[in-house]
Amino acid sequence: MGRNSGHVRGRSYRCYVAHPVRPHLPAPLRAAGLKIAILSDIHANWQALEAVLRDCPPVDETLCLGDVVGYGGDPKRCVDEVTRRKWLTLVGNHDRACTDPEILEWFNDDAASVVRWTIEVIGEERLEWLRGLPDSHFEHDVLLVHASPRDHIYEYVLDTAVAHANLELLDGGVCFHGHTHVPGIFGLANGTVTHEYRVDSFRLTGPALVNPGSVGQPRDGLPTASYGVWDVDAETFEFRRVRYDIKGAQRAIRKARLPERFALRLESGR
Repeated sequence: MGRNSGHVRGRSYRCYVAHPVRPHLPAPLRAAGLKIAILSDIHANWQALEAVLRDCPPVDETLCLGDVVGYGGDPKRCVDEVTRRKWLTLVGNHDRACTDPEILEWFNDDAASVVRWTIEVIGEERLEWLRGLPDSHFEHDVLLVHASPRDHIYEYVLDTAVAHANLELLDGGVCFHGHTHVPGIFGLANGTVTHEYRVDSFRLTGPALVNPGSVGQPRDGLPTASYGVWDVDAETFEFRRVRYDIKGAQRAIRKARLPERFALRLESGR
């Protein structure tokens, strides 16, 4: 098992890589002129991913913050597209569950049933890819994780108390994360946590926790795929929403005989 170390304000963290193949690493994240698409939580929703790919403006890199699989009916197609494009991709909790079924005890029964189905249909090569995903990437003052700085895979940053504890770890830096399926930015100014929600474009200064929302299963009440574009020079983050073929995504879920509620919730974005 490989191990890469990083550092966040006096605390070391480790990125455990169970597969010896090194993941694709982007150009330096603070390189001049870079525009970087950042997306998360595709959740085997091919129709949503396809819509994001069509909508995305020209960028230099794309980063995926985890949970390529789970909930949706097209895990093979989504994994194949992400691997074909060689994006730097992190492991999410649903990705991890596919290669470590012991953690399924933390999942509700319906979500666990989708993970078990995914393991059955996805094939060993794709499972190996999921097994090799890192849990973080740290560069300059930028941290990439699926969940949070203090718990890279499982913690939900949904309120100011949790946000404050994590912002204090960043030492003025920026963390891009997903997991909650709710886009927004938590910041810290004079010891007070700020929260910007459903903004179009945001001036990005640290410390900040930036969540691009979910491509494949948004949960902020908008049934549209969510992602964002970071302009390094302008120091801005643009949240983007795009409509997609919800009916097609629902058909894929139903064809696979997955729990109906995962099809229905796509209509409401909840």
